[in-house]
Amino acid sequence: MFLSKDDLKLGFGIDLDIAAHYVDRAVPEGNLYWKGRHLYVNTMPGFIFMPVFTDLLRRCGVRKELLLSAPFIELAEAVMHSAAEQEVEGRSMISHYEECLELARRVSVNPFFLDALDAHFHGRPVPDGLKLGTPFRSLNRADAYLCVLCVLPFDAGQAARYLEAWYAMITVYLITDDLEDIRQDLREQEDNVAIEAGLNEEGAKVIEGMVAKAMEVMDHVNPVLANRFEHKLHYTDIRGIIRSFAQGS
Repeated sequence: MFLSKDDLKLGFGIDLDIAAHYVDRAVPEGNLYWKGRHLYVNTMPGFIFMPVFTDLLRRCGVRKELLLSAPFIELAEAVMHSAAEQEVEGRSMISHYEECLELARRVSVNPFFLDALDAHFHGRPVPDGLKLGTPFRSLNRADAYLCVLCVLPFDAGQAARYLEAWYAMITVYLITDDLEDIRQDLREQEDNVAIEAGLNEEGAKVIEGMVAKAMEVMDHVNPVLANRFEHKLHYTDIRGIIRSFAQGS
């Protein structure tokens, strides 16, 4: 489904210049993530999150010209190509992470954050003050996209704001996606936050708590997007979905 720059502005709160940049951008040639697609952005979360996160960074203080620069956009596209390769070819997540780190290293202006990501992806401690990752592997599976931040100059304090916005956004997107895919992920033994948290009342409580925290952050950073998430979550019975699997249905 086609989205106009006005759709992105009114429906997601995205700055009009950022919205136009993504809507008007040509599908990158040879990029596996966009294979068979004619539009750069559509309504699917796997595509819409890119302009959404770009605008979240703007709202957190990043200059718009940096967010619309070739290094930022092209690195994002390369990361998504690697993600598609990992999905299609069954490569390990660590090889995907390492490829994205190498892509970032070529254009990075932020060795501090690049080193932090390297530590995060390889299970080493990250610098104090940086909250990289969640307790659930399934909610960390998109963290390679954070490599795009390496083309931006910022300090640890700014990084904390960017990461808070990222995890608020991606937590809602991935939890709602995982709740729809529990049955398939159980069958195929794929990562799924509901399975990791436990298909029981305690697991449901943990997930509800994560969603509530994410919504609190998003209410502050982008109220328009928060309203959209709230509408989606209103029709998502987290406890009921999980209870149905706990009862073996």
